[in-house]
Amino acid sequence: MRSRFIRSMRKSLLALSVLLVAALAQAQMKPVPKGTRLPSDSPLIVSGATRAQAGSFPRISQTDAYKLFKEGKAVFVDVRSNVQFSQGHIKGSLSIPGSQIIARFREVQPGKTVITYCACSAEQSSGAAATNLVNHGVKNVWALKGGWTEWKANGYPTATGPK
Repeated sequence: MRSRFIRSMRKSLLALSVLLVAALAQAQMKPVPKGTRLPSDSPLIVSGATRAQAGSFPRISQTDAYKLFKEGKAVFVDVRSNVQFSQGHIKGSLSIPGSQIIARFREVQPGKTVITYCACSAEQSSGAAATNLVNHGVKNVWALKGGWTEWKANGYPTATGPK
């Protein structure tokens, strides 16, 4: 009887914790007012990129991202977990897990094109991170089409370890 009560209390506390975390995460979001357009004064125009439309996020092709990488004009932000980052990442990228992107967005170097990436082919995590960065005033942000998996498959520069 007592163990059933304890399990019930643990489940209730877990549910309450999840709701609290969700509420705090939502409270950190700064919504873009209706009618506000994303900045179009990008310092760099790349052919494979598209700006965010309602319900979507800006994306950049692997080819254009690699071009910016070679020219040193982009900062890559890996939004996967620290463990995944340590196992392999785009050379020189920052590790800012998606759950920390709002709290740590000031670590992104201003003045460069910002390219977020994750491991999923649909860019879900990197797209959410790109949207959050744009909503917090970071300019020229893109999600990498194909993410880490395609970057690695293309044979572009990679690294392992925590940095």
